[in-house]
Amino acid sequence: MNRLTMQLITLATWVLCGALAAQKALAVDDQPFVMTATSAPTSQRQVITSADQFPRRNIQLDKLPSQYLDGSRAELKGLAQLLEANLNDDLSKFDIQDAATLRAYYGALLSLAQFNADWGALPKLVERLKALQDKPGPRAMTGTLAQLVAEQQMAKHDTNWVKAEVTKRYSAMNWDDVSHDIKALKGQLELVNPSLIKGSFEQQVDVMARNMNMNVPEGMVASILGARLQNELIVPLQLAIVSGLQEVIDARSKASAKADIWTPRLFTIPSAADASTVGIGIWDSGVDLTLFASTPGKGIAFDRESRPSPDLLRPLGDAQAKWPQLKKLVKGAMDLRAALDTEDARLLKQTVASLKPDQVKQFQEELSLAGVYTHGTHVAGIAVEGNPFARVFTATMLWEHRTEPVKPSEALSQRTVDAYRQIVRSFADQQVRVVNMSWRYGATAYEGMLAWHNVGSGPEERKQLARKLFAMERDALREAIASRPEILFVAGSGNEDNSADFEEYIPAGLNLPNLITVGAVDRAGQETSFSTFGKTVAVHANGFEVESLLPGGDRVKFSGTSMASPQVANLAAKLFALKPELTVAQVREAMIGTSERKGRVNLIHPRHAAQALGITLSP
Repeated sequence: MNRLTMQLITLATWVLCGALAAQKALAVDDQPFVMTATSAPTSQRQVITSADQFPRRNIQLDKLPSQYLDGSRAELKGLAQLLEANLNDDLSKFDIQDAATLRAYYGALLSLAQFNADWGALPKLVERLKALQDKPGPRAMTGTLAQLVAEQQMAKHDTNWVKAEVTKRYSAMNWDDVSHDIKALKGQLELVNPSLIKGSFEQQVDVMARNMNMNVPEGMVASILGARLQNELIVPLQLAIVSGLQEVIDARSKASAKADIWTPRLFTIPSAADASTVGIGIWDSGVDLTLFASTPGKGIAFDRESRPSPDLLRPLGDAQAKWPQLKKLVKGAMDLRAALDTEDARLLKQTVASLKPDQVKQFQEELSLAGVYTHGTHVAGIAVEGNPFARVFTATMLWEHRTEPVKPSEALSQRTVDAYRQIVRSFADQQVRVVNMSWRYGATAYEGMLAWHNVGSGPEERKQLARKLFAMERDALREAIASRPEILFVAGSGNEDNSADFEEYIPAGLNLPNLITVGAVDRAGQETSFSTFGKTVAVHANGFEVESLLPGGDRVKFSGTSMASPQVANLAAKLFALKPELTVAQVREAMIGTSERKGRVNLIHPRHAAQALGITLSP
C-alpha cells in the first residue's frame, strides 16, 4: 500500500499528537506500539537496535475495516484492548534504542487514551513525547492539539473557544521553530474529509482485509482507531482549528521571516567558463529529457516488474487528458502546505471536499501517478541548475502508482538485482561522474506488499521472506555502487523523521566511500521536521519549497529530502566540471569538510567547498 494512502488513513493519529508532519505513520507496513508507565528493568529486556527485531502479529477482524468506522464502539473497543495488551507485552521484553520508534509507542498510547476518553492520561504522555523530540518545531507542537481537544471534550466548550485557544497557544510558540509545521498542519487539516477516509477503507483497506481472510496486521487496527478519532474529534472542530491557525499565520508571517542563509552559498558556472561537460545520472521515476542536455545514451528504463522498458518518462496513459487538472492539484498541494491561498490550492480543497467514497481510489491513484510522473524531472532540474556543462542520463524505475502493489517474489527480486547492475554499468558506460538517488525503501515495504497478497502462512513467515528478498536487492545495490569508485552516488535520507540506520533503508543506510546521504533543512539552515536522520546522513542541504521543473517545462516548489539530495549532486557535478581531474574522495571530503556543523545538521557550503579545492569563483 502506498504511503499517500496510509497517510490519509492515519491522519487522525498524527493530528491529535500535534505533530502531523513529523510523527511516524502507524501504517500497515510499519509496526505500531503502545507503551505503559511500567515495564521490566532495562537489564532484563532484549535490546532492540533494528526494526527487523520486533515480532509481527495479526489480529482477526469480525467484519470489514470500513464497517468499524461508524459501527458499534464496543466492537472497536475490544480490538483496541487486544492491541494494547499485545504491545504492552512487547514493551515488557524490549529495550528500544530508537527515539522515533518510542514516539510511535507513545503516540499510539495517546490515541488509545483519546479513544477511551481517558483525558487525565494525556499530560504525562505528551510530556514524554516532547522529551523524545529532538527537533524544536515538533517538540513545541507535540500534544498541543491533543490537549486542547481533551479540554474541549471535558468542558464541552464551543467552537469559538476552540478557535481562540488555537490562536493563543500556537501564537505563543517560537515562530522560527514552528512556522513550517503550523502551515503544513493547517493545509492538511483543510483536506480532512470523512468521505476520503471512508473511500480509502472501502476501496483499498477492505480489499487487503478480504485478501487476508480478515486476519490482518495489527497496524490496521491502529489505522481504524485513527480514522474513527478523526471523525469523532477533529471533524466537528475542523473549521475552528483551521481558522485559528490562519490567524496565527497571518499575524506572525507579517511580523517576521526566517533569514535565508542558503542562497548566498550557491554559485553558477558561466557558460563561457573554462569547464568540461559532466554527466549526471538521475536514478528516479523518469525524466523529461526534452528539457535538458543529455548524454549520448540518454537513459535506461525498467517497468514495475523490473523488466526493460522503452519509456524514459512515465506515460500518463488514460490520465493524459487530465494532466492540466492534475498539474494544478499537484501545485495546489504544495501551495496548501505553504499556507498560500492560491487558485490551485482552492481547487484542491474543493476537489477533496466534493469527493464521494466511490471516487477516492481513482483520485488517489491519479495523484500518485502525477507524483511519480513529475518527481524525476523536478529532481533533475535541481541537479543541473546553474551548470551549463551538465549532461543528464536518466535511470528510470517505473514504480507502481496504483493501490494494489506488485506481488513480491524471488524472481522479481532477481530481476531487480539484474536491473541495479545494468543501471550502474550504464552510468559507467556514459562516463557519468555523479548519480542522484532520491528514493529509499526497507524490508518492511515488502512485508506490506506480501500481506496485501496474503503470501506466507503468517506475519513471521512474511517477515522472513521480506528480509530474504530485501537482502538480495540490498547486497546487489551495495556491490554495484562499490564497483564504480569513480562515480559519486548521492542519496536522500527519507521523509519520515526516523533513523535510516534503524529502518535499514537503501540506499540511505548504506555506508560506502563513494556514497553520501543527505538530510533536508530549510533556507534558514534549520532541520526540517520530516527529514530522516542517522549515522549515514553525512550532510544537509535545502529541501524545503525548492523550485524546479515539471515535465513540459512548468515550474513548481516541492519539499523533501528528494529535493535536498540533488542540491549536493549539483555541487559535486559543478566541482567535477570545473576541475575534471578531481577524484570522488576529494570532492566528497571537500563537501563534508567545509560543511557547517550545528547539532545534528551539517550544512554544506558550495562556495567554501569550491574554494577548498582551489577553484576561484566570481563574487
